[in-house]
Formats: sequence, C-alpha cells, structure tokens
Amino acid sequence: MPAGYTERMERNGAPQSLPTPDARVEAARELFSGMIDSVDDLSDAIVDQIINGEHDYAESVLAAGVLEGIVHDNLEAILQCLLGINDSLDAPRHAGRVKAENGIPMASLLHAYRLAGLHLWDAAMAKATTPELATALLAASSDVWGIIDRYSNAAAETYREVVDERDRKDQKNNSVMLLALLDGEFSGDVGRAVRSLGLPDQASYVVLAVELRRSDIDPLPAIIERLRSMGVSSAWAPWKGEYLGLLGSGAGVDPSAAAHALSGSVSSRIGTSLPLESLERAPLAVRQALLAMRCIAPAAVGVHLYGAAPIDTMLVSQPAYAAELRDGVLGALAELDHDDARVLLDTLECWFATDGSTAECGRQLHCHRNTVLHRLGRIAEMTGRSVSKPAQAAELFTALRAVRLAGLWASPVRAPLRAAPRSA
Repeated sequence: MPAGYTERMERNGAPQSLPTPDARVEAARELFSGMIDSVDDLSDAIVDQIINGEHDYAESVLAAGVLEGIVHDNLEAILQCLLGINDSLDAPRHAGRVKAENGIPMASLLHAYRLAGLHLWDAAMAKATTPELATALLAASSDVWGIIDRYSNAAAETYREVVDERDRKDQKNNSVMLLALLDGEFSGDVGRAVRSLGLPDQASYVVLAVELRRSDIDPLPAIIERLRSMGVSSAWAPWKGEYLGLLGSGAGVDPSAAAHALSGSVSSRIGTSLPLESLERAPLAVRQALLAMRCIAPAAVGVHLYGAAPIDTMLVSQPAYAAELRDGVLGALAELDHDDARVLLDTLECWFATDGSTAECGRQLHCHRNTVLHRLGRIAEMTGRSVSKPAQAAELFTALRAVRLAGLWASPVRAPLRAAPRSA
C-alpha cells in the first residue's frame, strides 16, 4: 500500500463499515473526474520533478515542450482509463518511441513512469478528503498501479522496437559499407568509413572468411568477443553463405596471430588472408581468405592461413582440375568397398605424415609395419604409382589432398595430415 495511506484514513476517520461496491465506484469516478480538470498542473509538477531528478532528461536534446506533451498525454490517458472511457496505449507507445529516438536511456524512461505514478497517487490522496473517497481510492489502488505498470511496459516495448530497428538499419548500412570496401568499390572517405565500422584507420588489417553452418550456433558472437579480448577490432558482413570480417589492430597486436589463436575454439572453417597495410588490396585479401577457408575439409573445423599449404591452395582454386587429378590418380579405389578404400587412404596419409616411416605409421594405426607395406603395395597395384618413387609419390600426395578437400572417403576420426598452419 502506498506510504501515508493509513495515516490519511485515520485522519479522515475511516468508516466502521465499507460502502457498497456501487458506491465505491461512484466515489472513485468522482475523484478521478476531478483530477482530470487539474491535469495541466499535475503534468507541470511531474515534468519539473523529472528534469530535476533525471540527469539524462536535463542534458538531452529532447525539447521541454515535447516532454510536457508526453507527460500530459499519459496522465490524461491514465485517468481516462481509470474512468473507463479510454483503453488505448497510444500515449505510452508514443513516449517510448520519442525517448528512444532522442537517446533517453530505458532506465530513465521507466523511472519517469514511477515518478509520475507516485505523484499521481499523492495527488489522489490529497483529493480523498472524505471517508467515502478515501475508501474508494483504497479499493481502486490495484487498478491505479496496474494501469501505470501496463503503460510503462507498453512504453518499454515500443522503446525496444525502435532501438532494435535502428540497430538493424545501422548493421545493414555497415554491412553495405564493409562489402564496398572489400570489393574495392567504395568511393568515399576510407578513413571515415573505417572509423564508423569501429576499426582503427591506421592499422594492420587481415580479412577473415567464416563458414556459417546451418546446423551450428552462429559462431560470430564468440569470435568477435574473443578477438576483442586480444585487442583486435573487427567488422563483419554476410556474403554468400559465409561471413567476411575485416580485422584491424594498432601497434603491438598482430591481427593474423590473433586470428590463428581462434583455432581450437571455433565450430566452423575459418580462412585468414595475408596481412595488408592498405585497404586498396582488400579484394585480393578476400580471395585469399576464401581460398584459405576451403583448404579445410568440409566436415572439419579450424583456422587456416593463406599460403600455409600451397598445394591445397592450388587445388581449391582449380576445383575442376582437382577433381580430374583425383579421379585420374585414385579413381580405381572407387571400385572398392567404402571402408576398404578408407583404410588404404588413411594408411597413405599416415605414411606421408610420418615422413615415410612404416614403423611409426604402424604404431599410429595400431598395426604391424608389414601391414602398412602391404596396403601401400595394394595402392601401387591399383594406381600404378609407388610411394618409393618421388614423382609418383608427389602425384599420390596431391591426389590424396584433393580427396580430403572434397570430403571423400573421410575417416570418422582422423589425425590431421599437416601440422598447424604457421602464423603470419
């Protein structure tokens, strides 16, 4: 119950028996009807209280006349709602929209409604000068505070809608600007554009391509936060099923190293371009990042730096030739059972990864070195190429990489062929 109500009842002499519901309704209507006539004075007092008590209103660009109109309209609508002659929420929705557009914080918006509610209640108690009116006000208290709560909720909901829409527009504009920079088609002030994207204009940059997988949670928020913790700013835009990001950092922080540090904590493929000092080379960096991302097998995850695996880069940049090479060298394995072909390719991959050590390869595959030699012999019979001859071994290795990059005959669990890509 609002403070002071009990004292008010005692001072007015509370009746021993409550009036009938109809009598209380009529008394409440009399009370609130009388308050409508003094809405101007009430709103002026509330506006003064809001401005004096809320720094955000005193310092805002919101004109005093606009605030007075908002308070007046909301007070009048609340009283009309209490009288049952108006149930519209247009007034609080207008208040939420105007305050969001003028940068008034949400907390200040809600505080203004609390101040208005308390002032309205104090004014109602001051007018409840008879026991009948005091009892009627007590009966209507839940309606009064319920309506004020409904109004503040409506204002807050509209406020959030306006802010969300503004954020969507800003994000869309930033995405268009970023894509124009990355495409080399931006014709404005590059420094100003970079600053508006939240990036330093005197910095070392890299471009990231992040795969967006439908079955996974959006990886971007975690990536942005991780980069920020390392002192690297980033701006992002969706592009053909991937995200393209421009990373920038000042002296002392290497954006390439920061991007590589994401490895092990990502849920998709990420490709990183080589560093670029000038954004004029951004289109080339985009191509590098996309090729680097495709140097990771489709089902795998991780971070790959452009140039860390030149053969892979060549294969993904020429997919038709890569398929031709793959089928020409290892196509005979397609005649085998899937599991049989997978075992042979896993053995070949392990042999390359262990620098041709059949003993180490056998240890990793949990088989005897003679088994490794037998499998390599089967590969030689089927492909006409032996790992003991360097030129033929190079063809087998390149075809094997084409197989892996295409995601064919993949093992459920397979150790990586190559060491982690070098950092910039």
